[in-house]
Amino acid sequence: MDRSLQVAVLKDGETFLHGTFDVSDEDYDTVIKLLDEVEMDHGQAASLISGYMHARDVGQVTEDMGKIAMFAVVYMLQAGETNIEIPFEG
Repeated sequence: MDRSLQVAVLKDGETFLHGTFDVSDEDYDTVIKLLDEVEMDHGQAASLISGYMHARDVGQVTEDMGKIAMFAVVYMLQAGETNIEIPFEG
């Protein structure tokens, strides 16, 4: 069963970016095993996801950027999040 995280990035109270991150069971299991080695808190995870979404919106993102975003998404899913709003800081 895939896991999904719905994300809305808000700017001035309005949705600026919106997206869904789907994580396969295989990817989730792989990342969850490595997550203990990564120091990350909720705010950092949100910032990484927002930054990734913004980069994707304005241009191309690298594979490495996607991998880093995957860690942040799995962090949120592990924390029980399924639908989050992130204020845009720019």
